[in-house]
Amino acid sequence: MRINLEQGINRCQLVYDTYQNDWISLKGVLKFVAEQGFTQKKTLVLTDLSSPDADVDKLYSELAHLIQNQHIHQLIGIGPQLLTYAHKFLLLPETYFFENIVSMLASELLDKQYGNVVIVKGANTCTMDMIVARLRKKCHDTVLEIDLGAIQHNLDFFRNKLSTDTQVIAMVKASAYGSGSYGIAHLLQQCRVDYLAVAYADEGVTLRENGIHLPIMVMNPSPTSFTKLLAHNLEPVIYSLRLLNDWFNFLGENPAHNKIHIKLDTGMHRLGFMEQDIDTLIQTLQGASHLSIKSICSHLAAPGTQHHNAYTHAQAKLFQQMVYYIEGKLGVSLPKHLLNTAGTYIFPEYKFDMIRLGIGLYGLTKDVQQYLKPASTLKTVISQIKEVPAGATIGYERKGLAQRLTQVAVLAIGHADGFRRSLSNGQGKVYVNGKLAPVIGNVCMDMTMVDITGIEAQEGDEVIIFGKELPIAEVAAAMDTIVYEVLTNVNERVRKVYYKEFVCTTVT
Repeated sequence: MRINLEQGINRCQLVYDTYQNDWISLKGVLKFVAEQGFTQKKTLVLTDLSSPDADVDKLYSELAHLIQNQHIHQLIGIGPQLLTYAHKFLLLPETYFFENIVSMLASELLDKQYGNVVIVKGANTCTMDMIVARLRKKCHDTVLEIDLGAIQHNLDFFRNKLSTDTQVIAMVKASAYGSGSYGIAHLLQQCRVDYLAVAYADEGVTLRENGIHLPIMVMNPSPTSFTKLLAHNLEPVIYSLRLLNDWFNFLGENPAHNKIHIKLDTGMHRLGFMEQDIDTLIQTLQGASHLSIKSICSHLAAPGTQHHNAYTHAQAKLFQQMVYYIEGKLGVSLPKHLLNTAGTYIFPEYKFDMIRLGIGLYGLTKDVQQYLKPASTLKTVISQIKEVPAGATIGYERKGLAQRLTQVAVLAIGHADGFRRSLSNGQGKVYVNGKLAPVIGNVCMDMTMVDITGIEAQEGDEVIIFGKELPIAEVAAAMDTIVYEVLTNVNERVRKVYYKEFVCTTVT
């Protein structure tokens, strides 16, 4: 059983499972929806349940009770059984019943789901796909699939390496490393991480507007973002004397928002207070008794690079010295965090009170890769297959040359989707029906041609750009870059689908 979640039309959230439609799988879908913490009204589009041996009258009485307990606002029932037992659902706020999918689609009810969570549950994949297609916001054939179960597995792996009192800060900046910020944030909120962290205030605002109530720290605030920080209860990470004074001046005499984090520069030389700034920082903080410092942190420059281990230890030592000096002068004990994903398992002695998990959540950390599950799969489809003769050229600038009679597949992905032009002319490969197919010619803005000679394939077949079958690290190497850039380069026009897989056993 696979439950999918994606953005729908008219700002709705679309949840669907069209594989089977029995009592147990329906309860699984409704449980999944409840776990997401949605605050919007919920609409259930449901076909007749598959129940060959059940007491049908009793089954639909229990169904009505289940739906009511799950706070479903609107039920759209499709099929002769639901139509027959429509009277059992009178306690729901809104109900609509149809003999078949065609008549339901003609009603235009799906076009009126403004801001709702729409749950589509039915067993006939072909006809149910008509409903899903009607509700989808995007119809691009290139899709980034995010396995929520994999992210939960990866979180649990790192948590098992921590003491129970070590807090977890989950990094969801850059749209959760390209995976879509609020989709991932809902899962992390459900998994009870302690903090979320974003780079800029606008990212935090998006999370708040989508029902995220966890504490959120903003790693790179600026005076232009102060109003949004205050309005949405976002906590700034203060990294300079100028920023600290600007924050005080903005709050005025009676600050309503007093939560901040302090960042120290111990050798990364990006943002943070330098060692020579500390006495002035302390003096400024001593004059602000109302202020609540939620944590103090720094950032390691190269925790995953073994030949820089001595530098990492020096950074950690300097961090401890600076923090203990600040704590002594202020007379407080501050929550501390230094480690990112790599540091968590390489330098466990520096876990302190909190750790920051980033790329490891998405299953992309080389030293413990065998214990993690990659969460993201980028896939597209074959738009057309053609046979070109030996000597023919392919693509812009005629850079591709058919050395023999060649089967060319045109894919629905290009550099505008994040499949970079540097993958042209054999530099990049894709996975087609169990085999690797090299790029032939230049990657276009919206399309890419690959050589599928000797590969059994048809138009419409699925093609893996990266995923379990073709690791993203290999794609990054072909691009001469890092996996972070590959993930975050996936364009917004690419459809994002979150999914979770369950094993459903029907009890007979």
